[in-house]
Amino acid sequence: MRDDIEQVVLLTNVAVNVPLALASVSGNCLVLRAVRKMPSLRSPFTLLLCGLALSDLAVGAIVQPFFVANELVDLYVRSEGFQDIFRRSYNTVAFCLCGVSLCTIACVSIDRLIAIQTPLRYSSIVTTYRISRILVAIWTICLFLASSQFWEERLLTVAVAIVVCISLSVSTISHVRMYKIVRRHRIEIEHQQQTVENNVSIISLHKSAFNAFIVFTVLFVCYFPYMVVYVVSSVSDMDNVTVATSLSSTVVFANSALNPIVYCWRLREIRQAVLRLLRNYVK
Repeated sequence: MRDDIEQVVLLTNVAVNVPLALASVSGNCLVLRAVRKMPSLRSPFTLLLCGLALSDLAVGAIVQPFFVANELVDLYVRSEGFQDIFRRSYNTVAFCLCGVSLCTIACVSIDRLIAIQTPLRYSSIVTTYRISRILVAIWTICLFLASSQFWEERLLTVAVAIVVCISLSVSTISHVRMYKIVRRHRIEIEHQQQTVENNVSIISLHKSAFNAFIVFTVLFVCYFPYMVVYVVSSVSDMDNVTVATSLSSTVVFANSALNPIVYCWRLREIRQAVLRLLRNYVK
């Protein structure tokens, strides 16, 4: 009876991933195409968001179909060798792209911190060329670390722990620092120690920092259940965490579908570009 219930839950979870994957692909494709159509949007900050959108697109187009196939293989294929090869291949792709998302979010946080902390030097410190090189490095490193399980599976556990801890720590520290700077700026504005022009510029930076915080918070909420399951299964002798791993993985994938909604909700320029693109499709 328990096995039957577990199978129903897993199959239901598989079915949920189909529309979720379609939403991820369509939403992130719209964002990427809208930014490509609007040269004025191609700032370093937007480029980082495009890097995140690209990894989210790959999650919907590659990881989730792989996840569905992997779940079905586990349920209906009896060959342990085939299951192992499929599982390792899926883990490589999934951990690579999740690592890319976490590292990119950390870079977004650092980007906004630099913009608030040193606004006059921001354009000379953060350039689209440097951001492009950083994104390429992130993808390369994450792919290498994720593929490490083919020669040493324990190395993957260590790599995942390091990437998660560093990415979340960097993001958290950056947002805490930004909060302190924003609070100081508000005190200065209240005491009229800034010019009107500077006040407008500072408020705009505060808004962009808050938008970055929302993107980070949505990612953290979606990743947290899986991190708990992963830690518990890694440090304990619990073997039967199949359902928990499957369900928490779907919550992680949901982040890829939610991010385009967050961009359109919080970023007026992207929202207008996406709406303009949709109108052109309707015509």
